[in-house]
Amino acid sequence: MVNFNTPKIMAALGLVGSSAAHMIMNTPTPYNLHKLQTSPLGPATGGQVAVPFPCHGNFSITEITNVTAGSTQTVKFTGSAIHGGGSCQFSVNYGDQPSDDPSKWKVIYSIIGGCPADAQGNIEGSAPDDEDGRPDGRKCGNSFGKECVRQFDIPIPKGLPNGRFSFGWTWFNKIGNREMYMNCAPMVMTGGSDSNGTAFLDSLPPIFVANVAGLAQCTTNDGILNVPNPGRAGVLLAQPAADSEGTCPKSDGPNFDRSISGTLGSQGSSGSGSGSDSPSGQSSSLDSFPPTTFSYRPMPSSSSTLELPQTVIPVTLHTATTSSSSSAAPVATGGSGSGSGGSSSSGAGGPVPCSEEGALICLDPGYFGICDHGAAVRMELAVGTTCQDGKVVRRSV
Repeated sequence: MVNFNTPKIMAALGLVGSSAAHMIMNTPTPYNLHKLQTSPLGPATGGQVAVPFPCHGNFSITEITNVTAGSTQTVKFTGSAIHGGGSCQFSVNYGDQPSDDPSKWKVIYSIIGGCPADAQGNIEGSAPDDEDGRPDGRKCGNSFGKECVRQFDIPIPKGLPNGRFSFGWTWFNKIGNREMYMNCAPMVMTGGSDSNGTAFLDSLPPIFVANVAGLAQCTTNDGILNVPNPGRAGVLLAQPAADSEGTCPKSDGPNFDRSISGTLGSQGSSGSGSGSDSPSGQSSSLDSFPPTTFSYRPMPSSSSTLELPQTVIPVTLHTATTSSSSSAAPVATGGSGSGSGGSSSSGAGGPVPCSEEGALICLDPGYFGICDHGAAVRMELAVGTTCQDGKVVRRSV
């Protein structure tokens, strides 16, 4: 594996050797939960225990999660060694036992950048550790926080077949050794397609594999990975690094279909524990994917216009396309760069320059944005809401 071996940078970011605790997916309940290792996939080398593909090679079941096709599945993580984040894929593999053939794992959603976090390096662990003694980090409770562990609501396509399957999370870290992580959860699908489910499943791309000796024939480069062939459903949370694919096939995307790009947020519908069906959540008239929404939790405020601070307001997510002309976009004004108020013109729909990371910015009427790496992308407000003084609030009747 290629090493990110600049000592000063590694020390500054708190990166340590491969014996450090990394990340696991804790929701939905993974195989072998209580003994699940945080290590990346790989053979036994240098005194390290082998971590085989798929799913660490241990398929003992703690709990089976039920999920309804056309809903969303909340995915949460444990850990603090987030390596600056990276890119993730979420996939399905049907059968009672996970297949060791990567081509049989079909991608239903890809996240480029910001998964499972957007951070400078690792984050400080928080006490207490999880019930199995794994170090844990501060949680964002949403899909857009900084320097914390995010969670995501992943759309479950309506077109998938019913039955027993494994839900896979794969992660390519932004900083550190070139690695590939994978956790899987046993699940049961209901409400899917009995007639065309197999055909739809076969139409999905296989998961991307790299950086694993004996499994992958290529190695990625440092930085946010631009996943080759990420599929039609997904989201771009941060720009990938140039030549991030390394010796792997080059990506010509991502080119996500906005009409099926799914849901992200903190309180989407998710699968439930064994013995009960999950709520249908974000239903869809499409045969494949739920509609596009982004769940935003309003910031606490003393303003009388915000009566329900725990309400999640769904808004449509628009993907920005950057170009050489984007630098000419007008600068956000009226204090919007700090999220303190005012509206800003977003020009022809391009990103708006901003200064305070994570700040909510009111843009043109009906739109808002969240400052991310110096730019805010226009996102449509939900019906019945408006953006005022750096907050999304209910419209006065």
